[in-house]
Amino acid sequence: MKKIFGIAAIFTALTLFNTANAEVIGVVDFDKVVDNYSKVKTVSNEISDKYAEIQRYSLDKEREYKKLSTPLERKNFEESTARELAKKQEAYLKLKEKKEAEIDTAIKNAIKQVAMANKIDTVVEKTVIFFGGIDITDKVVKALNSPTSK
Repeated sequence: MKKIFGIAAIFTALTLFNTANAEVIGVVDFDKVVDNYSKVKTVSNEISDKYAEIQRYSLDKEREYKKLSTPLERKNFEESTARELAKKQEAYLKLKEKKEAEIDTAIKNAIKQVAMANKIDTVVEKTVIFFGGIDITDKVVKALNSPTSK
């Protein structure tokens, strides 16, 4: 009988030890963070402006093209316009990629900062957890929008 109580006591101690050392899980609603991060709106407008600039360029070149009369003029114009348009599109894609990476890095850093401040071991996207976890979304948004993070 003592042996059974001894085994039960060890099992109970191990259970308590594991519970005391349980990993704290945080959750973040990434979409909500993106929707409420003020820099996202600024970057989105910057990217949209760059795209609109390319559209205006294309429309202007189309009008110029219609004014050309000879096939040689049109061919040369098409070639130069295609090269210039490709440069503008490449610059647009690089800007978009760079700005998206900056936003992604800022969000990940804010999540890490909030998690460390709240002694959270692991943070996952809110949609992957059915139940439980500490929601740190609002704290992450607050950290991102604070004057010190800009």
